[in-house]
Amino acid sequence: PPSRPHIPAQGNKPPAYQPSRPAPAPPSRPHIPAQGNKPPAYQPSRPAPAPPSSTVSRPPDLSVPASFHDLSSMSNDQLQELMDSEEKLAEYFESRDDIKRLQNERAKLVSRNEELATYNMSMKPELEAKQQELIELYSELESQRTQLSGLQQQRQALANHYAPHNILARLKIAASEVEEETEGIAESFLNGDIAIDEFLKTYIPKKTLCHSRRAKEEKMEKMGI
Repeated sequence: PPSRPHIPAQGNKPPAYQPSRPAPAPPSRPHIPAQGNKPPAYQPSRPAPAPPSSTVSRPPDLSVPASFHDLSSMSNDQLQELMDSEEKLAEYFESRDDIKRLQNERAKLVSRNEELATYNMSMKPELEAKQQELIELYSELESQRTQLSGLQQQRQALANHYAPHNILARLKIAASEVEEETEGIAESFLNGDIAIDEFLKTYIPKKTLCHSRRAKEEKMEKMGI
């Protein structure tokens, strides 16, 4: 007879029921509507809204300054009437002690300026006379400066003329000129062009002068000039 499968003995209990699990569904893809070959339109991201400001608006400071303490005693109607009427507003400010004090100071300054202007106008003739005197003195100064410049030039010319080295140079030239004259006189005498009396009369003084200049020249050279 055919053999039966072996089933282990488990008493009288039937096997435990195990329900079958469904297979996992494939992941769904986002639906993109067909638009031909065009890519989807670009949608820029919007910036996140700014957080609400933490600052809290404060009401304006309506406190009355200490210098206008009298306004605090006025009612709203009086204040409104004061603001609506330029004449009453002007009267209010003119009645204030500090405004009166400023007006007095202003009047004093105006009076002082008028006094200074009057004094300046009275000094105008004297000022013009001093200006004219200054112009004349400046003109005289320029004239004296020109004269001084000319005198300085003359002094420099004389200093150059009588400078020791210039004197020595002129002395050498003068000695050479006299020496040439004496040689010419001697040559004329030897040639019989002049008589002996004329020769002695002209030659001896020239020769003496030549020797004197040569002696001075040597003396100056010895002095290191």
